[in-house]
Amino acid sequence: MSGFSNKAVDSEFFADTRIKSNFICSVGYGSNENLFPRNPRLTFEEAGRFS
Repeated sequence: MSGFSNKAVDSEFFADTRIKSNFICSVGYGSNENLFPRNPRLTFEEAGRFS
């Protein structure tokens, strides 16, 4: 995830270290309550071609 304050994350979690944040990866358990159905995906034959 981007668009966060690297300075704030670094000062909160990495104070007094040489570690710097680059991105945030959200980990957890979601709920199906607000999810949309998955959009159709192309098959390999539809999306790929070897010549």
